[in-house]
Amino acid sequence: MLLCIGFTACGGSGRDKYPSLSPAQQTAKDKLDSLQKLVAQTALTYKNMDIPSLLNKLAEQSAAKKEPFNSLAYRELRNRTDVPAESLVSLINQTKNGNALLPLLLLRKLHEEEYLAIPAEERAAILTDALQNSKTFNTWGLPHLYLEDASKAMLEAGKSAEPALRRMLSDTRPAPVFGGKEYMEYKRYSYRVCDYALFFLEKLQGNADFRMPLLPADRDALIKRMLK
Repeated sequence: MLLCIGFTACGGSGRDKYPSLSPAQQTAKDKLDSLQKLVAQTALTYKNMDIPSLLNKLAEQSAAKKEPFNSLAYRELRNRTDVPAESLVSLINQTKNGNALLPLLLLRKLHEEEYLAIPAEERAAILTDALQNSKTFNTWGLPHLYLEDASKAMLEAGKSAEPALRRMLSDTRPAPVFGGKEYMEYKRYSYRVCDYALFFLEKLQGNADFRMPLLPADRDALIKRMLK
């Protein structure tokens, strides 16, 4: 939407700048202008929020399964220098399930010592619950291509994550991601929840050189051996 597709010119603003726009093009431009204004206003609203208000928004957006990059509260708090570690720990302790994913990842980003002080079992419970209940998997990245912070945190949880991950080896639900290149890579590999579990387990069991096979049948063979 941010591209001037179909417009005869791309500079300035206002109807007088686009004398040759068709009615449909002008309508599209007006909608784009309105969207840009709304985005700017929303970003300013979050920038003007105090820490407690942002933390409330963070909790709401985490429960709504927002990705870190799609959570305005996460993005704003990530750049603050005065976010109390104890406030994030409190949010984590209120749920201790996948709904605490964003506070956990933010604590990891801003306060590493306090993040590592949370027992690995508790971190693993949050991360595995979030993985199992994901609808889209951009939060985790693509195992053969790149890892997001949530995947790095899963590996940091170590052996504590293995029992829940092992249970997910039988979960063959699709694990889609959105985005142009990302979606094409997802389709190429036909990723499933069990494939993410396989990847994490291989890494946690010391297979540092593990590379995700392209074909689901090859991954199924690895899963079958792992379940024995």
